[in-house]
Amino acid sequence: MSTESRQLAPFIHTEKNAPYIYITILVSLLPCVICGIFYYGLRAAILILFCMATFVLADTVCTRVTKRRTGDYFDLSSLVEGLLIALLLPPDTTLLIALSAVLFASVVTKQVFGGAGSNIINPACAGRLFAELVWPNGIQGLSYGEYNSRFTLITLIVQNEEKVHPDFSRISFIELLSGNFPGMIGTSCFVCILIGGIFLTLKGTMRLYSPVSYIFTLLAFYPLSVLIETGTFSYDGMIIYLFSSGAMFIAVFILGDLTTMPSRFAPGVFAGVVCGVLTLITKPFLSPMVSLLAPVVAVNFLSFVLDFFSKTLSRRKIHSREVDVS
Repeated sequence: MSTESRQLAPFIHTEKNAPYIYITILVSLLPCVICGIFYYGLRAAILILFCMATFVLADTVCTRVTKRRTGDYFDLSSLVEGLLIALLLPPDTTLLIALSAVLFASVVTKQVFGGAGSNIINPACAGRLFAELVWPNGIQGLSYGEYNSRFTLITLIVQNEEKVHPDFSRISFIELLSGNFPGMIGTSCFVCILIGGIFLTLKGTMRLYSPVSYIFTLLAFYPLSVLIETGTFSYDGMIIYLFSSGAMFIAVFILGDLTTMPSRFAPGVFAGVVCGVLTLITKPFLSPMVSLLAPVVAVNFLSFVLDFFSKTLSRRKIHSREVDVS
């Protein structure tokens, strides 16, 4: 077959190759990694290394068992997905819970659909949501960095402490920006997330359609969730929710995914708006992370449908593919 007649795989939405994309994502996550280890110490470092290593191992075993070729380069997507899962976990998560999230993300979400670049939903998002649903009492708690920097090895296997949620209403704006409050390992520091998002945008490995529309939807309709929850219409607590819940991390590193989010402007904006609306509607009734992650999974299932119809409608006016294959 002539190389000029080759067609692209259905989930490739950019001309940049896979190693470049995943390397830039890893670099963009470094500020969040450094911040997480700074606040939560050795425990956070162990969880990050454990999730990345087990994700690589799970992907390798699956590709060997299925005899699926992975190309001439190391699959960096395994490192990215494992790192994302770790950064979305509380610092006091046990290794068993982290392993369950990694295995579900790798085997069920990624490898069943054909491996890197072929998954319909974001593996890290699905794995983290799975852990939240299966271990509701073991993954809800948040604790301060001072405690997690001084731990015994047994706490990596068994959790003895009662889980409590901090009072975010007393957190100062400076603490919100710097991430100096109880949260997930990598989702608290707004400055680090912003740096990562700017880096991805400059490198062209993140589309802003869905992330920006998602954030603006949360800002515009936040009073709706307050009205449902308390019966009063108010913007009070909006900035605290946006910075402390992990919504900014979801927007940049999950909704900016080139594989599982729409590749065109109109469907991308629509997906971001739908995700934001679903997040605010479910916020009063579900746990914080479920209300953030479940809408993303729902939008991921719709992404390829939205892209298909968008390309079909515009085919008469412009070329539907972003990469020149002629």
